[in-house]
Amino acid sequence: MNGRQSDGVAAKAANMSDTSSAKKPNSRNRNLLILAIAVIVAVGVGGIVGAFAYRERVKDNNREVAAVTDYGRSGITDPAGGFPLGNKYPAQFTTKTIYPRFNPDRRYYVTRCVPGKIDVEVRAEAGTTVKVGAYPPMSGHFAAEARPMTGQDFTVTIDDGNKATDYEIRCLPDDFPFWEYKRFKAPPKGMFFMSYRPDPKDENRNWAVVFDQDGTPVWWMPTETNTLGGQILRDGTVQYPRGFGDGFGKDPRAANEVRTLDGRLIRLVRVKGAPTDGHEYTLLPNGNVLIVSYKPRYPVDLSSVGGEKVSGTLDGYIQEQTPSGKVVWSWNSSDHIPLSDTAPRWWKRLIGNPHENLEGQDQIDIFHLNTVEPYGKDQYVISSRHTDAVFGISKKTGEVLWKFGGVKTPESLTIEGDDPHADYPIAGNHDARMTGNILSVHDNATNIEGRQPRMVRYRIDLENRTATYVGQGIDPKVNKSHCCGGVRPFGTGWLVAWGNNPYVSAFNSKDELAFRMKVPIPVYRAVPVPPQVTEADLNAAMDRMESSIPQSKEPVNPPKIFEK
Repeated sequence: MNGRQSDGVAAKAANMSDTSSAKKPNSRNRNLLILAIAVIVAVGVGGIVGAFAYRERVKDNNREVAAVTDYGRSGITDPAGGFPLGNKYPAQFTTKTIYPRFNPDRRYYVTRCVPGKIDVEVRAEAGTTVKVGAYPPMSGHFAAEARPMTGQDFTVTIDDGNKATDYEIRCLPDDFPFWEYKRFKAPPKGMFFMSYRPDPKDENRNWAVVFDQDGTPVWWMPTETNTLGGQILRDGTVQYPRGFGDGFGKDPRAANEVRTLDGRLIRLVRVKGAPTDGHEYTLLPNGNVLIVSYKPRYPVDLSSVGGEKVSGTLDGYIQEQTPSGKVVWSWNSSDHIPLSDTAPRWWKRLIGNPHENLEGQDQIDIFHLNTVEPYGKDQYVISSRHTDAVFGISKKTGEVLWKFGGVKTPESLTIEGDDPHADYPIAGNHDARMTGNILSVHDNATNIEGRQPRMVRYRIDLENRTATYVGQGIDPKVNKSHCCGGVRPFGTGWLVAWGNNPYVSAFNSKDELAFRMKVPIPVYRAVPVPPQVTEADLNAAMDRMESSIPQSKEPVNPPKIFEK
């Protein structure tokens, strides 16, 4: 379940066939028996391949070595690096599942380990030594055993006679989900958080993971429940919502968990007086938080839009809470945004897909709030999927000050620029964010025939009531996005999670695709780690979560010396 780089060794499928056609007495019975045995063996092998890493054979200088690849069901067939070593650097090292490939400028790597043992292969020219774990420094071509438990790290030190450099390799959990990484351009620098639950869900744990711009896992933590999203917060904590598979926080156990980076629960944050939804959690500069709910309202007359005269709705509801849980501000979409703002193209789908409450009453998701973003001194910017629009609302009065996209209203901004979709710029949108006066949105293009999802940006000018197109980013792998997704500033570029697609992409400042990462299951959002939290902070938290069984401080087996 290691990651793979695009220049990895391609796996070759080995097909076996029986070329014998000679017939002998009782051949029919014998053939049936052989067939039965073959089926049993095939099923057994298939199960093993589906549940465990399998091996492929690769050759280097006529020497066969084994390269562990990913789970058969993952579809990934390239090792991340692995044996054998080349001669690119005066000294280098590898394991069968190291990620990424060795580079003398990179100090941190991951690998999969049999708990308590990992072989490290080394090649070092004369005059340069390499020390693996507890082994003494050596030159030449050799392999030595490191002895980490799952989650622990060990050190490889390269000394060229003038300077000794330490390289850290951390042992991934054996059930850590697979990932696939491909680089196209120099990526923006940074780290990002995402959470997901690999399939099959009844066999795999949920994970919260931080990757760097090279696709390397830097920090990880299994979570007890499924999570819709989550993030590393600037105060050095991690937040993620509890998910129970019922949607919109109907389960009373739903809450936002806030934990230390090493997993200790600090507090649970819940909406007061309404279900706690996991779509948004925004930490404000004053320490307060914005959280959301899909708040039920009944009765509501939906006959004007094709529904029942007496029905129920789920409105977009926001609360601002202090760290102690006191509600200091709230907002409900039903007080400020009429039914006519829900895009006409949605009504048939919404009314045909009601959400039933405990009393058996239908509730129609008319708004579908998914993000809340502070803007300026007294505004919040919100994204609503079922209005195909982004709204700027007044914190003081709650009124709509401006609107981008969706049904034209008096509050709508005038669209300017050469956006190819300027007539209807966003559809089924998610994750509206403000960076200065630049509005970035994940345009899902939901149910728009012939249109790809995209990361799109507009410059907002409230004085002139205009929204001017700035640019977009599209990944050719992503053709449709029914829901979900996110766009965030990332280093000098942008980071995009593509909704219900198993891809996360980064774009550089020219809107060129820099990398694409594939994961086992669609990711709701990928959220950059704030600059206040460093790789050293995450590494220290990983150290605190290590196994209590220490590594061996003495070599256990002699190193293996390869012939020159």
